[in-house]
Amino acid sequence: MIRRVHLIESGGRGGVFNHSVEVAAGLTALGVDAVVHTAADCDAAPPEVTLCRCVTWHRASVNRVVRQARTSARYLLRTLPHLRRVIGPQDVVHVQGMFALTPELIRVARLRDAAVVASPHNTFVRSNAPGGGRALRSALRDADRVLVYSEADRQSLLARGVAGVVRVPLVQWTPPVRPALVERWRSELAPDGGRLALLPGQVRADKNPELFVHALAQLPDWRGAVVGADLGPGQHLDTLIRRTGAAVTTAYRYLDVDEFTALVAAADVVVAPYQVASQSGVLAVAAGLGVPTAVAPCGGLGELATAVARDTSVTAIRDAIVAAHERGAKPVETADATSHYLHEYVAAQQSRAGARTRTRTR
Repeated sequence: MIRRVHLIESGGRGGVFNHSVEVAAGLTALGVDAVVHTAADCDAAPPEVTLCRCVTWHRASVNRVVRQARTSARYLLRTLPHLRRVIGPQDVVHVQGMFALTPELIRVARLRDAAVVASPHNTFVRSNAPGGGRALRSALRDADRVLVYSEADRQSLLARGVAGVVRVPLVQWTPPVRPALVERWRSELAPDGGRLALLPGQVRADKNPELFVHALAQLPDWRGAVVGADLGPGQHLDTLIRRTGAAVTTAYRYLDVDEFTALVAAADVVVAPYQVASQSGVLAVAAGLGVPTAVAPCGGLGELATAVARDTSVTAIRDAIVAAHERGAKPVETADATSHYLHEYVAAQQSRAGARTRTRTR
């Protein structure tokens, strides 16, 4: 019997947060007591979702080391004691994403004898993610259930000997699309009315934005846009755009969920030419909005995409963009997604109960 589901998503922004609140909304609709523990300055969420804003991020600090130190100290001194008070032995703790203090978070859930479910979202660690390797190892080793969002990830983890791995649907909350915002994006990014290819979200080197620019340079009737917070390659990308003459606009800033939803809805094709990936919340958002998608043959991207490039060459990505536009969006069925999550929560709770029984009988 599940008393409460605690979805713990420490960042409060972006795809992992939007996924967490969508799961919580589905659980609430089924009559399950669910709460999302997240950042004090989190993005908007569905009104029916209970949010516990128990994580404090010192985002204003310009010094990354200071910012991380202050955030971690607050997490250890305030957030973890709070979670220890509110988590009970009949609860399920679903850890969403990877956070440097994931091992400590799981330890608190264990001390309260709760069942632990982990969704790392990525089954690899980026080089700029401090504590990412430790967090991923703990999530894969210490959880009663590991939920992933692509068959590619499930097979990869099973091959690595990870137990209790299950694939579940990748759902993403999106607010109602605001037509005025969509029109603003269209007029800004494709003012001549041309077809618009979009690379949205955080701008990182491993997303291959240069490949996107080179592909658009070979599509004279198209316009391209790279929109999202710049995590490194922005200056080089702008230089490349000037050098190639590609009709690509860049906008380097964080977008709230309303703006991001409208941005994706404004595109004719969303492109993911990534070098490394598990899956993509962006593709799930695009599918839900009926926007075609073109991807590189990487990780589980092809499981949600309209068109998969034959390889990661410029011409292959170019051809995939055109093919995606011709085929239209790929339908993705998520109507019964919440029941999958609830089933795995019950299985995790049963696994935890079995572990307790084995411990007592030794």
